[in-house]
Amino acid sequence: MTIATGYDRAAHAQANAGAEGVAMRFGGFSFGSWHESESHGEVLAQMVDLAVQADRLGLDSFWLGEHHFSRHGILADTMVMAAHIAARTERIRIGTAVIVLPLHNPVRVAEQVAIVDHLSGGRLDVGVGIGYQQREFTGLGVDIDEARVRFIESLDVMVRAWTEEPLVYEGEHVRIAEEDAISVYPKPLQQPHPPIYQAVSTTPASIDLAASRGLPVIVGGPTDVLGRAPEVIAHWRERMRAYGRDPEGYDLPCLQNVFVAESDEAAHAELERIDASWSLRVLREVGSPIGRDGKVPEGYEHWVQRWRQRELASGEAARTDVPQLFGSPDTVARQVQALRDQGVEHVFGRFTIPGVPFERVQRSLELFATEVVPRFHEGRPAPPPVAVEAATAPG
Repeated sequence: MTIATGYDRAAHAQANAGAEGVAMRFGGFSFGSWHESESHGEVLAQMVDLAVQADRLGLDSFWLGEHHFSRHGILADTMVMAAHIAARTERIRIGTAVIVLPLHNPVRVAEQVAIVDHLSGGRLDVGVGIGYQQREFTGLGVDIDEARVRFIESLDVMVRAWTEEPLVYEGEHVRIAEEDAISVYPKPLQQPHPPIYQAVSTTPASIDLAASRGLPVIVGGPTDVLGRAPEVIAHWRERMRAYGRDPEGYDLPCLQNVFVAESDEAAHAELERIDASWSLRVLREVGSPIGRDGKVPEGYEHWVQRWRQRELASGEAARTDVPQLFGSPDTVARQVQALRDQGVEHVFGRFTIPGVPFERVQRSLELFATEVVPRFHEGRPAPPPVAVEAATAPG
């Protein structure tokens, strides 16, 4: 059957009118990478502490990533953490980057998001993704070959749960018959629902999927060791135009690994103290969609090419823990400006490097917020995108 995939951009465009030329937006990010030198409880507590610190320092956003079954990330429930951070912070927006939609019941996600939206006072942004780690799908009993279709259906159901009543849906994996129609409560505080983003890597199909809906994209991240986030944004803009959509005025968060020290020499000295292979070794263990039998799931063909490119990289370029934004405040400011010159206007950073003492991570965040960010605040921050309305879909 045909799944509704269109979204109305009118309110979004209105909310972002005049965004061009205003200040960049900056945030933080964590999915709870667990280094053996720390306990699980310490990792989770540090995540909260970073969000509170980011709020106190005036950053715009703090994002949370979902992962399962590995040291790569132990944040298995972004909504639980988002609710806790909402209670500990005052003004910072809280985002998910991402909820892996194919792993969840979309009605439950809609309910949880709505509750956290209320508890946060309407400070929630919802980033969703298809997922890529075979182990996560296998461990939760979901066929990764079905990920794309499940994602499309789940996104459609989630939006309709917020905007339609009663909810009826007939899909391949989600079915709510007319005689079993439901009303999903509570409705979100932000109307018609919180801002939605789709995370994409370098996979053309994912970029096209987001553009076909007019959804802003989240780019970059620990898997973007080849530095192609600006290229992804450029490709998304091309695909938006191909669908007859104006790509201007959207908030497009770009995730970068960040480490700021008092000098370039101090930054390099800190990096040399840590296990150079830890992050790459862990990601190799779990971070591929390819099955044990070597099968590449449908829709993940581009992933194979990306892994081969990483394998061909050498030294720091092959590591997933090396910050893309790295050095003294002056050096990092130049790196941020280079991103801006390539069309990036929203940078959110993964400040935690597994093995680096937490007090150094906190100092890095402080230097970034107090000595780098102000250089890009020549105007008021652009508002986050308003919620988009779901198109009419077959019931």
